[in-house]
Amino acid sequence: MELFATRCPWYVAGPAIGLIVVGMLWVLNRPLGATGGWIGLLALIRRPSAGGRWPLFFLVGVVLGGLLSALAAGGLHPGVGYGSFDQRFGTTLALRGVLLLVAGAVMGYGVRTAGGCTSGHGISGTALGSRASWVSTGVFMATAIAAANLVGWLLGARS
Repeated sequence: MELFATRCPWYVAGPAIGLIVVGMLWVLNRPLGATGGWIGLLALIRRPSAGGRWPLFFLVGVVLGGLLSALAAGGLHPGVGYGSFDQRFGTTLALRGVLLLVAGAVMGYGVRTAGGCTSGHGISGTALGSRASWVSTGVFMATAIAAANLVGWLLGARS
C-alpha cells in the first residue's frame, strides 16, 4: 500500500495521461474531460431513464480514486490539508463548505463560458490542436498564476 500513499512522479503520470487521452479517442472517439461527468450526473438526476454515460463513470472513478488514495495514506482527515486557507479562514466545516461551494459555482460559470474544463481544453483540446483550447488553456494558466500571486501577496501582507 506504500506505493499508493505517495504521489505519482511526473514522468509516470504525464505519459499515463497522454495514453489515456489517446485511448479515449481510439476506443470511444471522445475527448477526456472532467466536466462531462458532472453534466452526466445532472442529466441522470433530471431524467433517470436516460441512463449513465461514460463521463459519469469517469467522475465516480475520480472521487473513488481520491477516497482510496486518502485511505491508503492513513485515513480521511477533513480538518487537514488546506494550509494557508485554514490559517486565514479557520477550519470550521460550514465556512469551508460555503467558500468551496462559491468557488465551485464560479468555476462552473467559467467552464460554461469557456466551453469546457481545464482537463478537456488543456489535455485533450491542445493535443488535438484546437486553437480555442490553446487560447483557453493560456487564459486558465495566466489567471491561475495571477490569482495564486494575489492570494500569496494578500495572505503574506496580513500575516
